[in-house]
Amino acid sequence: MSQQDRTDVFEGILPKAMQTIRAASSLAAQDVNFYKSVDSQLSTEIDNSARKLMHLANKFMNATGEETLIQFGKYNVESETNWKPISNVLDSVFEKIDFAFDQATKKSTKSTKSSMTYLEDSNESSVQNSGKRIRKPQVNFKVAVDNSESSPFRPKITSKPNSLKSYEESTTLVNPEPIYEESVEIIDPPYYSHPYEYEIDSQPYPESILVKSDPIPSKDWNTTSATWVDTTDALHKMIQDLHGLTALAVDLEHHDFRSYYGIVCLMQISNRDQDWIVDTIALRDDLEPLNVIFTDPNVVKVFHGAFMDIIWLQRDLGLYIVSLFDTYHASRALGFPKFSLAYLLETFANFKTSKKYQLADWRIRPLIPAMMSYARSDTHFLLNIFDQLRNKLIDSDEDKLKKVLYESRQVAKRRFEFTKYRPLSNTKTSSKVSCPVMSNNPKEPYSSIMYQYNVPRHRKNVVETLYNWRDLHAKTDDESVRYVMSNQLLVNLANLNQPVDVQKVLNCASFVTDHVRLNAKELADLLELTLKESTGSDWESADQWDRPKSDSLDDENIDVDSIIRANQDFDKISQYKQTTKSGKELLVNNSTLFMEIFGDNKQEITLEYNAGNNVVIRHNFRAEYNDRVEAVSLALEEFEEKSKIEIAEPKEDIEEETEVLEEEPVVPQEEQLDPNEVITLRNKKSFHNSKNINKKPVEVPSEPAVDYANADKILLDNNKRWDARKEKNKKRSFNPFIKESEGPQGSKKSRRMNSGKSSTFSNKKR
Repeated sequence: MSQQDRTDVFEGILPKAMQTIRAASSLAAQDVNFYKSVDSQLSTEIDNSARKLMHLANKFMNATGEETLIQFGKYNVESETNWKPISNVLDSVFEKIDFAFDQATKKSTKSTKSSMTYLEDSNESSVQNSGKRIRKPQVNFKVAVDNSESSPFRPKITSKPNSLKSYEESTTLVNPEPIYEESVEIIDPPYYSHPYEYEIDSQPYPESILVKSDPIPSKDWNTTSATWVDTTDALHKMIQDLHGLTALAVDLEHHDFRSYYGIVCLMQISNRDQDWIVDTIALRDDLEPLNVIFTDPNVVKVFHGAFMDIIWLQRDLGLYIVSLFDTYHASRALGFPKFSLAYLLETFANFKTSKKYQLADWRIRPLIPAMMSYARSDTHFLLNIFDQLRNKLIDSDEDKLKKVLYESRQVAKRRFEFTKYRPLSNTKTSSKVSCPVMSNNPKEPYSSIMYQYNVPRHRKNVVETLYNWRDLHAKTDDESVRYVMSNQLLVNLANLNQPVDVQKVLNCASFVTDHVRLNAKELADLLELTLKESTGSDWESADQWDRPKSDSLDDENIDVDSIIRANQDFDKISQYKQTTKSGKELLVNNSTLFMEIFGDNKQEITLEYNAGNNVVIRHNFRAEYNDRVEAVSLALEEFEEKSKIEIAEPKEDIEEETEVLEEEPVVPQEEQLDPNEVITLRNKKSFHNSKNINKKPVEVPSEPAVDYANADKILLDNNKRWDARKEKNKKRSFNPFIKESEGPQGSKKSRRMNSGKSSTFSNKKR
């Protein structure tokens, strides 16, 4: 078929496809079931058309390799689970279409890069949501999982290869010294230090990492495969192949939904020629020999985002990393737009991975081929990416490479610890510790849930009770806390009102987990008891608030000696109003107020350190004190001399005073102060107006001031004013068009939660 014929075919398909889509959309908007119930012939035709469409859909899935078929019928098409295979097929088709467009775009440009390699995809439904259908692997562990947190976490190593400090010295229990934060003494719980912390800080990186070299290309993806390691013999053979290397790539696959701490399910290891996938569930207690390679400072271990990988390695497998290179920190130092491994694979390896398996259940055995490929892709190209990033860091700036190595060392020194023994202080050492529950408030770890879901403060006791119940059951059954009870379910249960029974718990407005369903009676009794206790405590608090506060003193608690001493001190102070002593004697010798401050028991010498000149300056406090006291005493003596002013006695007879004023004009004088008073008060003076005194008496007119006979009627004027006021305050008539002239209104303020209300406050409708 020629190119012209193919073009004509596509031109005919597109309009028909658009018409079909429009017809299907319009049909879906109608009440099809109603029309089927009205006309039986129409119902038969619709069912026949639906069967044909279902047959085409199943045929389409068979062509893509999907073996699951959807049967015709109402109950078969209503469930979203039955349509999941079709959505997976469509996702795969769309990804391949995007890939085809990418290839066409690359061919049209002058780019000479190799073509993009795509990760093999699969549509097997067993990959998703399979966590509840498989047996928990914890039951087969040689060493059972211990969630009791009875002691600090002890490193799971029996020896220490490539060590600078002995095994005994590195595995001793450490009792921290007290730390003061804002004048509060804090003592962290005891802990076992990181066994290889000294080696990580002291061992230098190999010189090859500091030298620029040509990147070594990775082996062809399509012609190589990974080696599955699930026995001790295969493990020892892999360790022998890893000896003598200068670099290797490592990654982990983790599961934490059906375990309290989590489980390392896979470990991927790659060198320049080969890939291995280690079953860390089967070899959980047999992987310690890998420390011979992982702690060798001459072998660079390349990880991407090893922030949690370091914790999982030491927690489950007893493995530690020396000479770590984290490509995540290299991406940040180079200023890439994205820091994910998928971005590095596309940019530097021309490999397109899939996010489909990021949250897959890696506990399932055997792994499907697509999951094996996804796990292998995490490390297969990582060493080649490491070569390119190292060269870019050296070309850009040498300090950037040093910074990446420093950050990688800090990641390698991270230490796992149980939540019960989490450090309480905010130090650099505590920031490197990871716990199962990393709450900002160790004393109230549930406070973040209350803040996130806006739980009222008076429900704090209920949230705490549910939080502790959930944590206890999660530890006992080795399940994650969100599997036992999600945060949303916890909040919904905490908001239940009294009385609480089993039906209320089971009918909670959220997905009820198996643990909650099986323990509904226990939870109902626990919630009812907690709500009663909270109500009782709220009433006690209300009684304390309502209890009147009295300022009177209790006769039984009166200290007679303290009252006598206070009276004596007051008498001494009151004697100073007639003292003739100097200011220095007043301050020091007999002063009750200042004796303790300026007495002879104070230190006479003070030292000051000058950091700029690196010298210590000596100050004579006694000499400075004497100079200041002398200056104060002189000022007081001058004040006493100036304050000795005679004050004239006030006149008793107003008539005599008037005569004196008539004879001689009065000159206003300044207010005089009484020097004999400790606190001088302004003298009270009678306020006589001198101008009014000199005036002659006013003659009283014989006629009245107002002619009431000829005056206007005041009552009538008042009525007029009252009518005017009523007219002014008269309400305006309703205007139906006033809304059209109004502008846009602002948004209403959100209702703020009143945290002061107690659980006894109720706003129920009666």
